[in-house]
Amino acid sequence: MRRFIIGLALMTLAVSATQAATIVQIGTDVTFTYDDSTLYGTGTVVGNSIFFSPTAFQAESLNADGAVSANATLNITVEVNPGSAYVMTEFLLAEQGDYLLTGGSSSVSAEGQLQVTSNIKTCLVFPCMDSEIFTAGPLTTVGTLTGWTINSGIDFANTAGWGTDTSVQVQIQNVLLATSTVNGESAMVQKKFEAVGLILNPVPVPAAVWLFGSALGLLGWMKRTKTLRTKT
Repeated sequence: MRRFIIGLALMTLAVSATQAATIVQIGTDVTFTYDDSTLYGTGTVVGNSIFFSPTAFQAESLNADGAVSANATLNITVEVNPGSAYVMTEFLLAEQGDYLLTGGSSSVSAEGQLQVTSNIKTCLVFPCMDSEIFTAGPLTTVGTLTGWTINSGIDFANTAGWGTDTSVQVQIQNVLLATSTVNGESAMVQKKFEAVGLILNPVPVPAAVWLFGSALGLLGWMKRTKTLRTKT
């Protein structure tokens, strides 16, 4: 049975730089390992998804400051837990934030890239890797704090020879850009939420195992038939 575990939940987490460390968090079927010293902060694991609520990932340009950017990269090692009967087949990404523009010449943008790379030799050409560039927009509403969203994903089936995996490196890169060119105008854009979810499928059973199981079933049927004939 296909197992799809991803949810959206807004959480508020505050992490100081002095607490930066390598974090290991165990989900239902997978384990996430990452460094919390980035602008993403510390994640929260629910099921087989991990959620981040950045509190200081913001770009702001005031009174003709020009272009002001904020960028960060998050690397997460994701591994299927020992003994799990599932393999990873797809990653889903959801992001949320908001922005505020004052004045017709100010502008903002939010964009990034999701990349997933295998940690094991599951491809003929190693390593297996796929990436997707994403952007929110257009972000053009003036005078009102407005939300933005991004949804992206990577399906292992789109990479020849991949399909499933049990250990990967997920890299998320985000760039926020705010630009103001006129005095009295401003631009602000911030990232407030990040969710990485997995689609898991049961471990494929090799064809030889199916054949072996079929042979055992056939032998059992033949034995039962022979017994019935003997009794008659």
